[in-house]
Amino acid sequence: MLVRRLVVILCALTILPIAPVMAGAAALGVGADGSLSAGNATSNTAAATALHLTWARVDVSWPTIAPTQPKSVRLPTSSGYVWTSVDSQLAAAASLGAGTQVLLSVSGTPDWARADGGAGGSPGDPSWMPKRASWQNFIAALVTRYNGTFAAIEVWPQPNLQTSLRPQRLAGRLVAPGFLKVLTKLATLEARKVSATVPIITGGLARTDPASTTDTPALTFLRSMARTRMPFDAIGLRLVPPNGLEGLSDPTNLSLTDSAGIVTAVDSYWPNAGKGIWLTGYGVPSGPVEAGFSSATQNVGITSLLTAAANPRIGVAVWNSLANTTTAPYGGILLAPTVDPFVAPAPGTDPAWDTWTTIVPVPAPPV
Repeated sequence: MLVRRLVVILCALTILPIAPVMAGAAALGVGADGSLSAGNATSNTAAATALHLTWARVDVSWPTIAPTQPKSVRLPTSSGYVWTSVDSQLAAAASLGAGTQVLLSVSGTPDWARADGGAGGSPGDPSWMPKRASWQNFIAALVTRYNGTFAAIEVWPQPNLQTSLRPQRLAGRLVAPGFLKVLTKLATLEARKVSATVPIITGGLARTDPASTTDTPALTFLRSMARTRMPFDAIGLRLVPPNGLEGLSDPTNLSLTDSAGIVTAVDSYWPNAGKGIWLTGYGVPSGPVEAGFSSATQNVGITSLLTAAANPRIGVAVWNSLANTTTAPYGGILLAPTVDPFVAPAPGTDPAWDTWTTIVPVPAPPV
């Protein structure tokens, strides 16, 4: 049954040319989270068409897939590998329609693969830099198993946060960009064995809290990345504001409200390269009000994402969740995954839908 299900997924996720929403605009996508699996294929496909979604981000957690060291790490069929989490997300991605393209976002180190051998403490913390050979072998197994189902790979999202990649510094010296270079180089080496053209996206840089003493501001990390001369095809960005409220760029951080400033920053570190920029994950909650969030807050975030996506240098823009669910009741664009997106909700009942479809109008329903 697993083989048959994977064959269906492989067919559904055949890579097709991207059709931008409008000239110069980015392709739009959504995270393949619980909101997709909670919906049905009919409503998910309708939602993808209505919202112009052509990409799905599948989050690949190495510790979840290999909680114990596989006997043969390079072989995806080796005992020790549990691919259920990726398989289920790919099935959810397929429910968006046959034209959906998949971004695999890969991160996390299982305890057995930590480069520090556990000397840094914190067992179960997936943020530690892995052993190089273990990481390369895992990527080999990953791309072998899913060859043909993915259209791009993001290497280690939010690498400028200590909760995502550590150590950020050693003896006061910033080392995380160098670690990201190693991770990206090895991932590229293995990905190129199955595809000569699949884009390699640097792990989406996060917007940091200015008060943090452990995280590395996005612009500082970006500058150090350029100095390492790391290989990649596009810069990844995940500029969700730490407090959930969209803000302007500052001397250390980038913001979706300033896509021209993002392009200028990238071009200052990679001059004359015309590097692509992908927004690999973004989302602003619509509530609860008691936490300081509202529909208006989310609508500002949606507007920021879609406005930035109109910049011709932005290749893909991903919103984190399609619909509100019981586990994420304030994260989605739709109130529920079963709602027919082609039937417009009563004005004001779904502000996120209203905002999105005002900026990117709903096409005519398919016949």
